[in-house]
Amino acid sequence: MTDKKGIELFKTGSHPGISVSIGKTTIKPQGSPIHIRFKGHAAKVYLVVDTSGSMANDKLEQAKKGVLDFAVNAFRKGYDVGLISFNSAAEHIVEPTDDIEVLRNCARQMNATGSTNMSGAIAMAHNYLGGGPDTRVIVVATDGLPDSPQDALGEAAKAKESGIDIITIGTDDADQEFLKKIASRSELGKKVTRELFSQGISSASGLLPSPKSMTKR
Repeated sequence: MTDKKGIELFKTGSHPGISVSIGKTTIKPQGSPIHIRFKGHAAKVYLVVDTSGSMANDKLEQAKKGVLDFAVNAFRKGYDVGLISFNSAAEHIVEPTDDIEVLRNCARQMNATGSTNMSGAIAMAHNYLGGGPDTRVIVVATDGLPDSPQDALGEAAKAKESGIDIITIGTDDADQEFLKKIASRSELGKKVTRELFSQGISSASGLLPSPKSMTKR
């Protein structure tokens, strides 16, 4: 008998699986089927979260919960999710990932202090997302105006020109018309009451465009 070597895809009933053959030994996984996500192009989204002093206490806790709920929904749509916070300076917290525990641990690091350097955060997200054919999105969650509205608009324009979609979620403290200008289209600039900030961030996942080339989980 000739030794076998390689990987075989098989289907038993309604459950697909993979067997690995080395020599005369064949290993077939048992239990739940393996879920594999194949990407023609990566789909990436950065949540850019305001952590200025005005976000202290309840609003920041809501933002942290919203980040995780958003991520779960974004994963289902085929996105990896990254996180950037901004107060007096922008801080890159984690590159896009599909690991909810990594995001959970990173979200815990966010603390509210300082002012609102939105332009720096948008520029940072743009830099990390880069260019190319990938589906790339920035979601800005904020409760107010940035330190420099003109700089924020300028950085948003650069990101949009490079093919990045921008979605904005603001509390009732924010300037809705300004957020609509930051967004790729006015309907992607959303406003919610501060009591519903978490739900507002989470629901932004429903505004994510379909990935350009993707086989979903």
